[in-house]
Amino acid sequence: RHGRRGLEVRERMVVARVSQLKLHARIAVLCLAITAIIGCGHTWAASVQEKSVIKGEAHYLFFCANCHGVNADGKGPYARLLKLAPTDLTVLRRNGEQSVAERVMNAITGRHEVGEGQEPKMPIFSENLEIETVYQITEYLKTIQK
Repeated sequence: RHGRRGLEVRERMVVARVSQLKLHARIAVLCLAITAIIGCGHTWAASVQEKSVIKGEAHYLFFCANCHGVNADGKGPYARLLKLAPTDLTVLRRNGEQSVAERVMNAITGRHEVGEGQEPKMPIFSENLEIETVYQITEYLKTIQK
């Protein structure tokens, strides 16, 4: 009888210890979650920016690479079929006073500068691309400037 009572006491102690460990584990997970939330606040903007760049690269490859090339150097597979060579998009920052975003937006909307009597080098895509897509392509192009 005394042995059985000792076993019951031990079982209760084990159950109490397991409950205590579960509580500690829950507290630890909660602390990690809080730390992650607080610590990630400053990286949230970066991750949004990174996602825009990643999406922009995918959009670029789909919409632009046939003419401007996979490396954005103006040497895409269709470049040799065009009357005028596509622009090297890796040097937009160096050419002129406009920002990369202004140059991309002007080209996509057909407002880029062309010589007198010349047609725009690039077809107007503004009616086919959503503004967010254009933004993402621009964000990608900013990352590949030489």
